[in-house]
Amino acid sequence: MTTCLHRLFSAWGDPSPDTRASITDAAIGPDFYYSDPNAPDPIRGLAAYLDYIAQFSEMMPGARAEVVDISEHHGHLRATVDFSKDGQRLMRGQYFADVSEGRLQRVIGFSGMGEPD
Repeated sequence: MTTCLHRLFSAWGDPSPDTRASITDAAIGPDFYYSDPNAPDPIRGLAAYLDYIAQFSEMMPGARAEVVDISEHHGHLRATVDFSKDGQRLMRGQYFADVSEGRLQRVIGFSGMGEPD
């Protein structure tokens, strides 16, 4: 069940728009919903999501995202994702996802790990 989330984030670092699209399409469901703290509004669907991660690739060539920890229960995932460039972690986030039939339906991200102030 966790493979789809690993795939989703592996596409962030792929330099080829066609490969990013293929990887992402295999990981998400038809009514995909993505909420990111860096996006002004939630993102819906494959095309809008691909536009969003293309911006990441353009702004940070060579950067990538990697799931570094993941847990699951009852069709839900919780993942820690590192965003890095040139071997240096730039940011760490936490993501919650709903999975149905092996595909991501909804992914909601938060910056950091929710540490108390």
